[in-house]
Formats: sequence, C-alpha cells, structure tokens
Amino acid sequence: MFRDKMVTPAIPERIYALCKIVEKEAVSTEKVKERMEPSYLNQKTSYYSDYRNAAEELQLITITDNVLSLGVDPSVLKSMDTMRFYINGQLNRFREGQFYKVTKAYYDMGESILHGEQNVANMALVMTERAGIPVDSMAMRAWRFWAAYLGFGYLQDMFVIPNADTFLQDIIKKADFEINKRYSIASFLEKIRPYADIVIDPSSGSKIFNFGVSNGLRTLQDAGFIKMEHIMDEKDTWNLYHINELSVNEIVTNIIVLK
Repeated sequence: MFRDKMVTPAIPERIYALCKIVEKEAVSTEKVKERMEPSYLNQKTSYYSDYRNAAEELQLITITDNVLSLGVDPSVLKSMDTMRFYINGQLNRFREGQFYKVTKAYYDMGESILHGEQNVANMALVMTERAGIPVDSMAMRAWRFWAAYLGFGYLQDMFVIPNADTFLQDIIKKADFEINKRYSIASFLEKIRPYADIVIDPSSGSKIFNFGVSNGLRTLQDAGFIKMEHIMDEKDTWNLYHINELSVNEIVTNIIVLK
C-alpha cells in the first residue's frame, strides 16, 4: 500500500480493526482472517492479505510463523486519530512508494487542481506523468481514502480538496515545539523535517508554501493552534500561496505554536 502500489481494500478502518484484534494477544493469521472475513458470508473475494500487508508495512503488526502480534505500543491504537498520528510519522520511510509520490505531485499542482478533473480516479494519467511512476485509477481511488484520513485534504465526492491542516498539526505535535515560543520560519521548517517533505520542499528555493500547505497553515491559525507572524526586517521570509480573498498577511517570518 505504501511501499509499492496502492490498493483499495487496504482502507484505514480495516487496518485499525485488524490491529485491535491482536492488541492484547498474538493471534494466528487464520483466526484473524476468520474474524475479519467470516466464512459464513461466503465471500468470493478475500481482501485480507491487502490490509494485513499494509499493517505490516507500517510496522503496526509483526508476523512470525503465521502468528500476528502487535508491533507498537497499545496507545497507538487508542483511536483512529492516534493511529493516524503514528502513521504520519512513518510516511517518510516510503518516499519511493506510490502514496508518497502521488501526494507530493498532487500538492505541487497548486490551485490548478481545483480547475481540472474532479474525479481523482480519472487523474491516473496526470499523476503518472507528474509523479514519474505508473499510476492507475484503482490506485488513485485508494489514495483518496488515505489522503483524507491522514489529513492531506477534505473529500468532496471523488475529489480531494488540498488542505494539510490535520497532517501539519500531527507533525507539529510530533516535533515537540515549545508552546508560545517564537520560531523563525527556518527553524520551524527544520523541526518538522523530514516528515513535512511530502508536501513542503525547503530546498526548492521558491520559499512559497503551496496551495494545500497554505490552506493548512491558515486553517490552523484560525483554529488557534498556531500564530503566523510577519516581523519587519527579518531576512528569512516565506510567502503563503496568494488567494485574492485572503491577501492580508501573506508573508511569514515566524511561527508560534499556541497549544
């Protein structure tokens, strides 16, 4: 799912359910499969291996002699939100996988993403060209579920509106910022690397946050999670993506994490 090709059966809810089964004790793979896909349902197709493999990729579980065990602290599975927080800290390990490259390409398209195809399943060719790897419509359908769950955007039917607020909030929390301390924009970006590289490229030289990241930062500021500042005479500056309706305070020199 993350290491190579994205697959639609490996949705977050199935992975979470699988992990909860082995949360307290190791269970044979046959018993886990039976609980996830009961034989009395007479399903013609089994999706078990897809979501089990995804859970193993993410190191949520370990498999030894066909026995599944929990691979993380049980606190990771307290909720779907805590699992998301954990997974967002794992994405950097999959830089060569479809999910990472498609997400990066999607964000690199900026605001133009709003004016093109509104069904991500029909964007396979565009993503193949932009991500530089083969991508088909089924992979894009799988991407849509995970992009929404991990906080890279908001689902609107088959379209994902780029807004990285939830993802950014997770990695800011993971970076362990001091509350109410003013960080230069350079220090802020350095602290959230390498997790943020999937949507922010500090080495690009442009120093302009793309559309989806700008949406996320503005949303987090509106929610009282961060405060962005423009301090005159500061040499290091980044710009938020220009939106006519939100043209005030586009220059950022410092960020304060408020909670």
